[in-house]
Amino acid sequence: MLKFKHVLQPLRSIRATQQLVATRMDMRSFAERGERSFAHDPRYNLQSITEGFASRLNTSDDDTALLDRICTAYIATAAQQHLENIAQQHTAPDVYKATRWWEEIQQRSLRPVMHALMTRDITALRAIYSNFFRDPCSTGLVSVPYGMTRNYFGSTMKDIHRRVYLSDTLYRIDHWQSRTEGRYPLHDLATPDVGNPFGALVDGTLVSVHSDFRHYCAHRLADLLQSGTSTVVEIGGGFGGTAYYLLRDRPGIKYLDFDVPESIALTSYYLMKALPHLTFLLYGEKPLTEESISQVDVILMPLFEMEKVPSSSVAITFSIHAMSDLSPEALTCYLDNIERTTKDFFYSVGVDRAEPSMPSLIGQNYRSFRLKEKLPSGWHDHKFVSASEIERLYRINQLNQSIKNQLDRSIKATRTNLGEHSYVDR
Repeated sequence: MLKFKHVLQPLRSIRATQQLVATRMDMRSFAERGERSFAHDPRYNLQSITEGFASRLNTSDDDTALLDRICTAYIATAAQQHLENIAQQHTAPDVYKATRWWEEIQQRSLRPVMHALMTRDITALRAIYSNFFRDPCSTGLVSVPYGMTRNYFGSTMKDIHRRVYLSDTLYRIDHWQSRTEGRYPLHDLATPDVGNPFGALVDGTLVSVHSDFRHYCAHRLADLLQSGTSTVVEIGGGFGGTAYYLLRDRPGIKYLDFDVPESIALTSYYLMKALPHLTFLLYGEKPLTEESISQVDVILMPLFEMEKVPSSSVAITFSIHAMSDLSPEALTCYLDNIERTTKDFFYSVGVDRAEPSMPSLIGQNYRSFRLKEKLPSGWHDHKFVSASEIERLYRINQLNQSIKNQLDRSIKATRTNLGEHSYVDR
């Protein structure tokens, strides 16, 4: 008897083949369009991709202590998560657990790095992290056009892939120059050779993957900050790309990042290698308090530590492509924390996939948030007709939040008093 799974397998193969053909046609069309657009542009040189993808692997540094420190923080996070998972079985769902998307990435791509972190295999971890831009450990954080990793990191890259990557880079550089009004020279996009980065070598500068967008976001945030020391919180910092530019170009910033453990471990490696003059605090080293925050430049913590950030202590909280897939319960918890801790701005970039979406939830429940600016992101419009990515900047009215807090305290006190009187009456 023919089983359903035997019928289903050929159908899946047909759909996969159709999708591959459609992707290749789209890729070829994009390459031809890019070639026409930049036909007379001296930057359009395929050799810039060959040189940009050349290996910059550096394993000469003795970073054993740094890697061991990262492992210690990761193991401590895993132990705490295990305890909280046991507790959550009898209470409300864990709003700080990884999304289903990230759990799939963990299973598909992150097992080797997770094993190295948990077992303190420093040799394996060094091999992975020193090459993280090209290693599966950065899946979901670093990508090549159309997700065709094998075509870009195989023995020989075909011209079609070089044309696609170069066209994509030049479109993005032009968009970056437009959005920043030409204020920055191209070499400002340069990054350190940590993790063996790749990209396009344009006018002597390696424009690594999506560095244009990260630089733009960093300077968008810096423009909002007042002079002097300011505290900035990022939710879901990836590997630390935006944070690098922010910390490099804006002295005096105190930066906190809350993310899933694997991303925090990678961010720790990248930022500590790239900015060795700064001081760092990782999970388990000290309790997250106002005092410990004041003693360091960079704090990298798991998501559940967000609740320990002191109230009204943060100038800007921002999240880039990290809050779109959260459940309504998790989104509410994150927004509660943002409203409690942030005194000036909340900046987000993302696609509103879920319902209720973040903007609708803010509009319904968070009166202290005032939408100051809403812009189409535009970083993928040259490839996709409707990328639908939106930038939103909210001004947070701390007076409204203070009134709300006072009201909550009054309600709580009233309920407590009523409960006491009811007990006495009985």
